[in-house]
Amino acid sequence: MHNKTIGYDALTAVYQPDAVFVEHNSKAYSFTEEILSRLSHVPVYEIKDIGQLEKEFKVSRSDVFGEGKKNLVLSRFNGSFLKKCPGASPGMVCCNYYIVNLSKNCIYDCSYCFLQDFLNNNPLQVAYVNVEDLFLELENVFTQFPDRTFRVGTGEITDSLALDALIPYSQLLIPFFNRQENALLELKTKSDRIENLLDQPDPTNVIVSWSINPQQVIDLEEKGTPSLENRLYAASLCVKKGYRVGFHLDPIILSPGWEKLYRELIETLFDFISASKIEWVSLGSFRYQSSLKPIIKSRHPETLLFTGEHLPGKDGKFRYLRPLRNNAYETIRGFLQEKSKELNIYLCMETKEIWEGVTGKSPRNDEKLDRFFDL
Repeated sequence: MHNKTIGYDALTAVYQPDAVFVEHNSKAYSFTEEILSRLSHVPVYEIKDIGQLEKEFKVSRSDVFGEGKKNLVLSRFNGSFLKKCPGASPGMVCCNYYIVNLSKNCIYDCSYCFLQDFLNNNPLQVAYVNVEDLFLELENVFTQFPDRTFRVGTGEITDSLALDALIPYSQLLIPFFNRQENALLELKTKSDRIENLLDQPDPTNVIVSWSINPQQVIDLEEKGTPSLENRLYAASLCVKKGYRVGFHLDPIILSPGWEKLYRELIETLFDFISASKIEWVSLGSFRYQSSLKPIIKSRHPETLLFTGEHLPGKDGKFRYLRPLRNNAYETIRGFLQEKSKELNIYLCMETKEIWEGVTGKSPRNDEKLDRFFDL
Protein backbone atom coordinates (compact mmCIF):
# COMPACT_ATOMS: atom_id res chain seq x y z
CA MET A 1 0.00 0.00 0.00
CA HIS A 2 1.27 3.47 -0.88
CA ASN A 3 2.59 5.54 2.02
CA LYS A 4 1.79 8.95 0.65
CA THR A 5 2.46 11.83 3.00
CA ILE A 6 0.73 14.76 1.29
CA GLY A 7 -1.89 16.55 3.33
CA TYR A 8 -4.64 18.99 2.64
CA ASP A 9 -2.12 21.71 1.82
CA ALA A 10 -1.60 19.80 -1.46
CA LEU A 11 -5.25 19.80 -2.43
CA THR A 12 -6.55 21.88 -5.30
CA ALA A 13 -7.59 25.44 -4.54
CA VAL A 14 -11.17 26.30 -3.69
CA TYR A 15 -13.03 27.71 -6.67
CA GLN A 16 -13.70 31.45 -6.54
CA PRO A 17 -16.09 32.80 -9.19
CA ASP A 18 -15.67 36.26 -10.70
CA ALA A 19 -19.27 37.05 -9.73
CA VAL A 20 -22.34 35.44 -8.16
CA PHE A 21 -25.83 35.95 -9.55
CA VAL A 22 -28.81 35.13 -7.33
CA GLU A 23 -32.20 34.60 -8.93
CA HIS A 24 -34.92 36.52 -7.14
CA ASN A 25 -36.89 33.38 -6.25
CA SER A 26 -33.76 31.78 -4.74
CA LYS A 27 -32.92 34.46 -2.21
CA ALA A 28 -34.89 33.04 0.71
CA TYR A 29 -33.40 29.53 0.74
CA SER A 30 -31.07 28.72 3.62
CA PHE A 31 -28.66 27.03 1.23
CA THR A 32 -28.29 30.31 -0.67
CA GLU A 33 -27.26 32.02 2.57
CA GLU A 34 -24.81 29.20 3.30
CA ILE A 35 -23.10 29.56 -0.10
CA LEU A 36 -22.97 33.37 0.00
CA SER A 37 -21.40 33.26 3.45
CA ARG A 38 -18.43 31.47 1.87
CA LEU A 39 -18.09 34.09 -0.90
CA SER A 40 -17.98 37.30 1.09
CA HIS A 41 -15.32 38.87 -1.17
CA VAL A 42 -17.10 38.11 -4.47
CA PRO A 43 -19.53 40.59 -6.09
CA VAL A 44 -23.16 39.45 -5.79
CA TYR A 45 -25.95 40.55 -8.14
CA GLU A 46 -29.65 39.83 -7.95
CA ILE A 47 -31.33 38.85 -11.23
CA LYS A 48 -34.92 38.12 -12.19
CA ASP A 49 -34.10 34.86 -13.96
CA ILE A 50 -31.14 33.09 -15.52
CA GLY A 51 -32.47 33.16 -19.09
CA GLN A 52 -31.77 36.82 -19.74
CA LEU A 53 -28.32 36.57 -18.18
CA GLU A 54 -27.43 33.66 -20.46
CA LYS A 55 -28.50 35.61 -23.56
CA GLU A 56 -26.39 38.60 -22.58
CA PHE A 57 -23.44 36.38 -21.72
CA LYS A 58 -23.44 34.57 -25.07
CA VAL A 59 -23.28 37.83 -27.01
CA SER A 60 -20.37 39.28 -25.05
CA ARG A 61 -17.89 36.35 -24.91
CA SER A 62 -15.78 34.54 -27.48
CA ASP A 63 -15.19 31.34 -25.49
CA VAL A 64 -18.70 31.13 -24.05
CA PHE A 65 -18.22 27.76 -22.36
CA GLY A 66 -14.85 28.57 -20.79
CA GLU A 67 -15.92 31.97 -19.53
CA GLY A 68 -19.23 30.62 -18.24
CA LYS A 69 -17.41 28.57 -15.62
CA LYS A 70 -16.22 31.77 -13.95
CA ASN A 71 -19.73 32.99 -13.09
CA LEU A 72 -21.88 31.25 -10.49
CA VAL A 73 -25.68 31.42 -10.53
CA LEU A 74 -27.78 30.36 -7.54
CA SER A 75 -31.09 29.17 -8.91
CA ARG A 76 -34.24 27.23 -8.08
CA PHE A 77 -34.71 23.97 -9.96
CA ASN A 78 -38.22 23.50 -11.34
CA GLY A 79 -39.48 20.05 -12.26
CA SER A 80 -38.42 16.54 -11.28
CA PHE A 81 -34.88 16.10 -9.97
CA LEU A 82 -34.68 12.32 -10.36
CA LYS A 83 -34.35 10.74 -13.81
CA LYS A 84 -33.02 7.62 -15.49
CA CYS A 85 -29.44 7.67 -16.69
CA PRO A 86 -29.18 8.62 -20.39
CA GLY A 87 -27.05 5.50 -20.93
CA ALA A 88 -30.37 3.79 -21.68
CA SER A 89 -30.05 4.83 -25.32
CA PRO A 90 -30.76 2.74 -28.43
CA GLY A 91 -28.61 -0.38 -28.68
CA MET A 92 -26.73 0.23 -25.42
CA VAL A 93 -26.68 -1.93 -22.30
CA CYS A 94 -27.50 0.28 -19.33
CA CYS A 95 -26.89 -0.28 -15.64
CA ASN A 96 -29.68 0.32 -13.14
CA TYR A 97 -28.74 3.95 -12.49
CA TYR A 98 -30.55 7.16 -11.71
CA ILE A 99 -29.24 10.71 -11.72
CA VAL A 100 -30.00 13.90 -9.86
CA ASN A 101 -28.79 17.21 -11.28
CA LEU A 102 -28.07 19.55 -8.40
CA SER A 103 -25.59 21.64 -10.34
CA LYS A 104 -24.77 22.45 -13.94
CA ASN A 105 -21.39 22.89 -15.64
CA CYS A 106 -17.97 21.97 -14.24
CA ILE A 107 -14.99 24.00 -13.14
CA TYR A 108 -12.63 21.59 -14.91
CA ASP A 109 -12.00 21.81 -18.65
CA CYS A 110 -11.52 18.31 -20.04
CA SER A 111 -11.04 18.25 -23.80
CA TYR A 112 -13.54 15.42 -24.33
CA CYS A 113 -16.31 16.85 -22.13
CA PHE A 114 -19.74 16.67 -23.78
CA LEU A 115 -20.85 19.72 -21.77
CA GLN A 116 -18.94 21.95 -24.22
CA ASP A 117 -21.66 21.15 -26.73
CA PHE A 118 -24.56 20.32 -24.41
CA LEU A 119 -24.30 23.58 -22.44
CA ASN A 120 -23.29 25.86 -25.29
CA ASN A 121 -26.56 27.80 -24.99
CA ASN A 122 -26.54 27.95 -21.18
CA PRO A 123 -22.88 27.86 -20.15
CA LEU A 124 -22.98 29.43 -16.69
CA GLN A 125 -21.98 27.58 -13.53
CA VAL A 126 -25.33 26.94 -11.82
CA ALA A 127 -26.12 25.58 -8.36
CA TYR A 128 -29.69 24.71 -7.42
CA VAL A 129 -30.53 25.72 -3.87
CA ASN A 130 -33.99 24.17 -3.28
CA VAL A 131 -32.60 20.96 -1.80
CA GLU A 132 -35.68 20.56 0.42
CA ASP A 133 -37.72 19.89 -2.74
CA LEU A 134 -35.21 17.25 -3.81
CA PHE A 135 -35.50 15.34 -0.54
CA LEU A 136 -39.30 15.40 -0.62
CA GLU A 137 -39.25 13.98 -4.14
CA LEU A 138 -36.73 11.24 -3.31
CA GLU A 139 -38.61 10.22 -0.16
CA ASN A 140 -41.79 9.83 -2.18
CA VAL A 141 -40.13 7.74 -4.90
CA PHE A 142 -38.15 5.50 -2.55
CA THR A 143 -41.25 4.89 -0.43
CA GLN A 144 -43.40 4.17 -3.47
CA PHE A 145 -41.02 1.42 -4.67
CA PRO A 146 -39.74 -0.30 -1.50
CA ASP A 147 -38.62 -3.45 -3.35
CA ARG A 148 -36.42 -1.57 -5.80
CA THR A 149 -32.84 -0.50 -5.05
CA PHE A 150 -31.97 2.94 -6.42
CA ARG A 151 -28.41 3.84 -7.36
CA VAL A 152 -28.44 7.63 -7.52
CA GLY A 153 -25.58 9.72 -8.86
CA THR A 154 -25.06 13.48 -8.94
CA GLY A 155 -22.27 13.66 -11.53
CA GLU A 156 -23.97 13.73 -14.93
CA ILE A 157 -23.55 17.41 -15.88
CA THR A 158 -21.12 18.44 -13.17
CA ASP A 159 -18.43 16.98 -10.92
CA SER A 160 -20.00 15.75 -7.67
CA LEU A 161 -17.29 17.10 -5.38
CA ALA A 162 -15.23 19.75 -7.19
CA LEU A 163 -17.29 22.55 -5.63
CA ASP A 164 -18.17 20.80 -2.38
CA ALA A 165 -15.96 23.06 -0.25
CA LEU A 166 -17.99 26.02 -1.49
CA ILE A 167 -21.38 24.43 -2.25
CA PRO A 168 -21.57 21.65 0.35
CA TYR A 169 -24.25 19.38 -1.08
CA SER A 170 -22.56 16.36 0.49
CA GLN A 171 -23.30 17.67 4.00
CA LEU A 172 -27.01 17.37 3.18
CA LEU A 173 -27.02 14.37 0.85
CA ILE A 174 -25.00 11.96 2.96
CA PRO A 175 -27.18 12.10 6.11
CA PHE A 176 -30.28 11.75 3.93
CA PHE A 177 -28.98 8.61 2.19
CA ASN A 178 -27.70 7.19 5.49
CA ARG A 179 -31.37 6.81 6.45
CA GLN A 180 -32.55 5.11 3.25
CA GLU A 181 -33.19 1.36 3.14
CA ASN A 182 -33.38 1.01 -0.64
CA ALA A 183 -31.09 3.68 -2.07
CA LEU A 184 -27.38 4.31 -2.57
CA LEU A 185 -25.69 7.62 -3.35
CA GLU A 186 -22.76 7.74 -5.76
CA LEU A 187 -20.57 10.84 -5.70
CA LYS A 188 -18.58 10.72 -8.94
CA THR A 189 -15.58 12.99 -9.20
CA LYS A 190 -12.13 13.87 -10.52
CA SER A 191 -11.66 16.03 -7.44
CA ASP A 192 -9.73 15.65 -4.23
CA ARG A 193 -12.11 17.90 -2.25
CA ILE A 194 -13.18 15.35 0.35
CA GLU A 195 -13.02 17.44 3.54
CA ASN A 196 -16.78 17.36 4.05
CA LEU A 197 -16.90 13.60 3.48
CA LEU A 198 -14.28 12.99 6.14
CA ASP A 199 -16.28 15.12 8.59
CA GLN A 200 -19.42 13.01 8.18
CA PRO A 201 -19.93 10.48 11.00
CA ASP A 202 -21.63 7.79 8.89
CA PRO A 203 -20.59 6.50 5.41
CA THR A 204 -23.58 4.14 5.12
CA ASN A 205 -25.20 3.93 1.65
CA VAL A 206 -22.58 6.20 0.05
CA ILE A 207 -20.11 5.23 -2.67
CA VAL A 208 -17.45 7.71 -3.76
CA SER A 209 -16.10 7.03 -7.23
CA TRP A 210 -13.28 8.57 -9.19
CA SER A 211 -12.80 9.00 -12.92
CA ILE A 212 -9.17 8.19 -13.55
CA ASN A 213 -6.81 8.18 -16.51
CA PRO A 214 -3.04 7.87 -16.95
CA GLN A 215 -1.20 10.98 -15.79
CA GLN A 216 -0.07 11.68 -19.36
CA VAL A 217 -3.74 11.81 -20.43
CA ILE A 218 -4.64 13.98 -17.43
CA ASP A 219 -1.90 16.46 -18.33
CA LEU A 220 -3.04 16.77 -21.94
CA GLU A 221 -6.79 16.21 -21.88
CA GLU A 222 -8.07 16.97 -18.34
CA LYS A 223 -7.11 20.58 -17.69
CA GLY A 224 -7.47 21.93 -14.19
CA THR A 225 -8.02 18.53 -12.55
CA PRO A 226 -6.03 17.07 -9.66
CA SER A 227 -3.26 14.62 -10.46
CA LEU A 228 -3.86 10.89 -10.52
CA GLU A 229 -1.99 10.45 -7.24
CA ASN A 230 -3.99 13.20 -5.52
CA ARG A 231 -7.24 11.55 -6.61
CA LEU A 232 -6.11 8.15 -5.39
CA TYR A 233 -4.82 9.55 -2.12
CA ALA A 234 -8.23 11.16 -1.57
CA ALA A 235 -9.83 7.79 -2.33
CA SER A 236 -7.57 6.08 0.21
CA LEU A 237 -8.66 8.54 2.90
CA CYS A 238 -12.31 7.82 2.08
CA VAL A 239 -11.64 4.09 2.35
CA LYS A 240 -10.03 4.64 5.75
CA LYS A 241 -13.14 6.58 6.80
CA GLY A 242 -15.32 3.60 5.80
CA TYR A 243 -16.71 4.74 2.44
CA ARG A 244 -17.14 2.28 -0.40
CA VAL A 245 -15.23 3.43 -3.49
CA GLY A 246 -15.38 2.82 -7.22
CA PHE A 247 -13.32 3.81 -10.23
CA HIS A 248 -14.27 4.77 -13.76
CA LEU A 249 -11.64 4.34 -16.46
CA ASP A 250 -13.72 6.46 -18.78
CA PRO A 251 -13.09 7.69 -21.33
CA ILE A 252 -10.32 5.31 -22.33
CA ILE A 253 -8.26 7.19 -24.91
CA LEU A 254 -6.28 5.16 -27.43
CA SER A 255 -3.31 7.41 -28.00
CA PRO A 256 0.07 5.92 -29.05
CA GLY A 257 1.45 3.66 -26.30
CA TRP A 258 -1.90 3.40 -24.51
CA GLU A 259 -1.27 -0.20 -23.36
CA LYS A 260 1.77 0.83 -21.30
CA LEU A 261 0.01 3.89 -19.92
CA TYR A 262 -3.05 1.95 -18.73
CA ARG A 263 -0.93 -0.84 -17.22
CA GLU A 264 0.95 1.79 -15.23
CA LEU A 265 -2.35 3.41 -14.24
CA ILE A 266 -3.62 0.15 -12.79
CA GLU A 267 -0.35 -0.47 -10.95
CA THR A 268 -0.68 2.97 -9.37
CA LEU A 269 -4.35 2.38 -8.49
CA PHE A 270 -3.50 -0.74 -6.51
CA ASP A 271 -0.57 0.99 -4.82
CA PHE A 272 -3.18 3.15 -3.10
CA ILE A 273 -6.31 0.99 -2.85
CA SER A 274 -6.70 -2.70 -2.02
CA ALA A 275 -8.84 -4.68 -4.47
CA SER A 276 -11.06 -5.82 -1.59
CA LYS A 277 -12.06 -2.18 -0.97
CA ILE A 278 -13.14 -1.46 -4.56
CA GLU A 279 -16.88 -1.70 -5.17
CA TRP A 280 -16.57 -1.67 -8.96
CA VAL A 281 -14.47 -0.57 -11.90
CA SER A 282 -16.19 0.66 -15.06
CA LEU A 283 -14.61 0.85 -18.51
CA GLY A 284 -15.82 3.18 -21.25
CA SER A 285 -14.23 4.38 -24.47
CA PHE A 286 -14.11 7.93 -25.85
CA ARG A 287 -17.44 8.71 -27.52
CA TYR A 288 -19.02 11.88 -28.83
CA GLN A 289 -21.80 13.43 -30.87
CA SER A 290 -20.67 14.77 -34.26
CA SER A 291 -21.45 18.35 -33.17
CA LEU A 292 -18.84 18.11 -30.40
CA LYS A 293 -15.84 17.42 -32.63
CA PRO A 294 -15.38 20.95 -34.08
CA ILE A 295 -15.79 22.43 -30.60
CA ILE A 296 -13.04 20.20 -29.22
CA LYS A 297 -10.71 21.01 -32.11
CA SER A 298 -11.30 24.72 -31.63
CA ARG A 299 -10.97 24.83 -27.83
CA HIS A 300 -8.29 22.12 -27.48
CA PRO A 301 -6.11 22.17 -30.63
CA GLU A 302 -3.38 20.07 -28.96
CA THR A 303 -5.71 17.11 -28.24
CA LEU A 304 -4.91 13.55 -29.28
CA LEU A 305 -8.55 12.46 -29.16
CA PHE A 306 -8.91 12.14 -32.93
CA THR A 307 -5.73 10.24 -33.77
CA GLY A 308 -7.79 7.09 -34.46
CA GLU A 309 -10.74 6.43 -36.73
CA HIS A 310 -14.28 6.72 -35.31
CA LEU A 311 -17.63 5.53 -36.60
CA PRO A 312 -21.20 6.27 -35.42
CA GLY A 313 -22.88 3.58 -33.30
CA LYS A 314 -26.49 2.57 -32.77
CA ASP A 315 -27.03 5.56 -30.47
CA GLY A 316 -25.56 8.02 -33.00
CA LYS A 317 -22.39 8.63 -31.01
CA PHE A 318 -19.00 8.22 -32.65
CA ARG A 319 -16.66 5.63 -31.13
CA TYR A 320 -13.44 3.84 -31.93
CA LEU A 321 -13.89 0.96 -34.36
CA ARG A 322 -15.35 -2.12 -32.69
CA PRO A 323 -12.15 -4.26 -32.92
CA LEU A 324 -10.16 -1.44 -31.28
CA ARG A 325 -12.69 -1.13 -28.45
CA ASN A 326 -12.81 -4.88 -27.98
CA ASN A 327 -9.03 -5.03 -27.75
CA ALA A 328 -8.83 -2.10 -25.34
CA TYR A 329 -11.48 -3.52 -23.01
CA GLU A 330 -9.98 -7.02 -23.09
CA THR A 331 -6.50 -5.67 -22.43
CA ILE A 332 -7.42 -3.35 -19.56
CA ARG A 333 -9.83 -5.87 -18.05
CA GLY A 334 -6.95 -8.35 -18.16
CA PHE A 335 -4.67 -5.92 -16.30
CA LEU A 336 -7.34 -5.53 -13.62
CA GLN A 337 -7.98 -9.25 -13.28
CA GLU A 338 -4.26 -9.87 -12.83
CA LYS A 339 -4.68 -7.91 -9.61
CA SER A 340 -7.91 -9.58 -8.53
CA LYS A 341 -10.34 -12.01 -10.10
CA GLU A 342 -12.99 -10.80 -7.65
CA LEU A 343 -13.31 -7.26 -9.03
CA ASN A 344 -16.69 -6.17 -10.36
CA ILE A 345 -15.83 -4.81 -13.82
CA TYR A 346 -18.48 -3.46 -16.15
CA LEU A 347 -18.63 -1.59 -19.45
CA CYS A 348 -20.28 1.81 -19.70
CA MET A 349 -22.57 2.73 -22.63
CA GLU A 350 -21.63 -0.27 -24.74
CA THR A 351 -23.55 -2.73 -26.89
CA LYS A 352 -24.54 -6.23 -25.89
CA GLU A 353 -22.24 -7.50 -28.67
CA ILE A 354 -19.23 -5.72 -27.16
CA TRP A 355 -20.12 -7.07 -23.72
CA GLU A 356 -20.25 -10.62 -25.02
CA GLY A 357 -17.10 -10.17 -27.09
CA VAL A 358 -15.09 -8.91 -24.12
CA THR A 359 -16.47 -11.03 -21.27
CA GLY A 360 -18.02 -14.01 -23.04
CA LYS A 361 -21.37 -13.23 -21.41
CA SER A 362 -23.94 -10.47 -21.00
CA PRO A 363 -24.44 -8.74 -17.61
CA ARG A 364 -27.58 -10.79 -17.02
CA ASN A 365 -25.43 -13.95 -17.04
CA ASP A 366 -22.86 -12.59 -14.61
CA GLU A 367 -24.04 -13.13 -11.04
CA LYS A 368 -21.82 -10.36 -9.62
CA LEU A 369 -23.08 -7.72 -12.08
CA ASP A 370 -26.66 -8.83 -12.67
CA ARG A 371 -28.02 -6.75 -9.80
CA PHE A 372 -26.70 -3.56 -11.43
CA PHE A 373 -28.26 -4.03 -14.84
CA ASP A 374 -31.58 -3.48 -16.52
CA LEU A 375 -31.44 -4.72 -20.11
